[in-house]
Amino acid sequence: MEFRNDCDVYRDRSVRASWKVPAFCCNDWGALKLLEICSAFGFERPFDLVYGAPHCSWSGGRPSAVRSPLDGGLIDAYFSAYAQFGVRCALTFSKLAVDEKDYDNEYNNMLLDYVEKYDGQVILFDDGLARYIKRSRPRIAIVASLNKAMCNLQDSRESESDYYRDLFRLYDEVVVRSEYVLRDGWLDDLRDRRDSVEIIVNQFCVPDCKHAFSHISELEEWSHRGCCGEGRPCYHLETASCIESRLSENLFISNRRISELCSAGFTHMKIAGRNS
Repeated sequence: MEFRNDCDVYRDRSVRASWKVPAFCCNDWGALKLLEICSAFGFERPFDLVYGAPHCSWSGGRPSAVRSPLDGGLIDAYFSAYAQFGVRCALTFSKLAVDEKDYDNEYNNMLLDYVEKYDGQVILFDDGLARYIKRSRPRIAIVASLNKAMCNLQDSRESESDYYRDLFRLYDEVVVRSEYVLRDGWLDDLRDRRDSVEIIVNQFCVPDCKHAFSHISELEEWSHRGCCGEGRPCYHLETASCIESRLSENLFISNRRISELCSAGFTHMKIAGRNS
């Protein structure tokens, strides 16, 4: 059995990473308790942003854990609970295609009001929705979801680098594929945009999955149907469940590589897995 040999134990980094973790409206108790403990003992803040969202008509990707609409007071409570520790919130509105008629949805725009109030971000797939938010609320930072790159696979280093550069014309930050990060030298093409590149360190999907759009579409439809019945399992379940394959061919980024990336100026790190 072959194993990757670039994994190691935790150690401090010479350059601090900014972490975004899957906690908003899904793992809030644990995230806030960790922040409280670190604050009480004088430890450095363990993460800087939390992401997720209550279910709404702009939801995409994994189903939201909070299915019922929240009133303004409760939404404010979510944001302010993190703000007291200096942590910002990024709302995941990554539906693959948003009808223009839904841009003025009252509930969704109320959520945007609080994102703007607390200097948060939105994570998007649909370019039309991105343009609407940029036009109506220019202070909100807009992040291109990883799903965009996964669903628009490029066939070379040059074309993938060009694809990300094109996204920067509309988006303030872009989540790049882990495959792009792990291939030696590719990330150098975006060195001048390193402050705007976000890297997922524990991507669960198999490398270069060709079924991303189909799988995400089916999960999205399942979510908007109320998560009735079973969701679509991974297209590569046999490979994904094989321990030999997962240890030898995976997209996990080691602590050593994270340190190297931070030293090169790529400090925006993200832990994947809402509801995990």
